[in-house]
Amino acid sequence: MASTVPFTLITPSEIVFQGEAELVIAVTTEGEEGILPHHAPLLAALRPGILRANVRRDGATERLERATGRGFIQALPDRVTVLVDEALRFEDVDVARAKEELAAAAGAGDRAAEAFAAAKLRLTGHQQ
Repeated sequence: MASTVPFTLITPSEIVFQGEAELVIAVTTEGEEGILPHHAPLLAALRPGILRANVRRDGATERLERATGRGFIQALPDRVTVLVDEALRFEDVDVARAKEELAAAAGAGDRAAEAFAAAKLRLTGHQQ
């Protein structure tokens, strides 16, 4: 069995995931950061993007993917915690609305909103 680390993904309204992860990849303000078990301590700001993790459920590895807003990641050798404004599943994304949000954010120069709308579209396979 692969080595895992306790992983928690939290939004203001819910604990999205709490369990074991083999790998967590988050989009920090400095670029993508991959976290494995026993990672050196890290605290980083997250920008909107797609959070990916290989998580363990019922003895099998599954891929968890969420379009996430701004937030923070704390990685310690014995746990990984991600706090974000939003964490949307594929099923949560309205493609037409995300396209409208992308256009509006680009027109307004709101880079964070633009990045989040783009992440939602990438999650659903619709490139902007």
